[in-house]
Amino acid sequence: MAELEHGGANAEGPRTPGAAAEVRAALLRLRRASGLPVAFGGLLVDGTRLRIGELSGASTGSLAGLSVATGNGLGGKALALSRPVTVTDYPASRTISHEYDGAVAAEGLRAVLAVPVIVGRQVRGVLYGALRQPVPLGDRTLHAAMGAARELERTLAVRDEAQWLLAEGRTGTVRAAGPAGAGAAGAFAGPGARRTPPVRVRVPSAVPAGRGFPEGPAVRTASADPAVPVIRTGPAG
Repeated sequence: MAELEHGGANAEGPRTPGAAAEVRAALLRLRRASGLPVAFGGLLVDGTRLRIGELSGASTGSLAGLSVATGNGLGGKALALSRPVTVTDYPASRTISHEYDGAVAAEGLRAVLAVPVIVGRQVRGVLYGALRQPVPLGDRTLHAAMGAARELERTLAVRDEAQWLLAEGRTGTVRAAGPAGAGAAGAFAGPGARRTPPVRVRVPSAVPAGRGFPEGPAVRTASADPAVPVIRTGPAG
């Protein structure tokens, strides 16, 4: 079965122009680190809606350009909760809504995870990883997917700061005017300047893999937020 690499149009939110390449790189990292054969995802196009603009390892284009509303499906649930979410068997799960079953079934996906991409406590997108078999996704797989999301968060934070600097028109000239030893904050804050610092993502320390996330109660793990639970929904019933 031939794999499809896809980049969808209009997949990026208005705050992050040109970030499609970073999302594609994150999906490749997710697949490489987790061993999952399929990955897809995208960024928010407004405050409540995600557009899936990038596919990696897919055999069809059924998911390309799919608009996911907050709260709907697995990715919409990750958006609403700002937490990673998994299902062992997507079409049979009773813990998510099923607006996107047709697109998921066309790709033959069963076990799926969705990890939100969070910058400055704001969800900016979702990365998905999937298998075509209904088997539990272990904690090592989930941590690998979270690591790919964290790397994308760092990239987006740097991009945000660069865009802020360009908008302020202070690149190069004000940096040279900053007092010695003042660092970035001093270099960009001239006399009487009003500066609203760009958001910065906090990078969590590495989290050792355990024996697997139990079904039922939420499990604490690492995130861009100080400590958010991972929601594992498990099989139907």
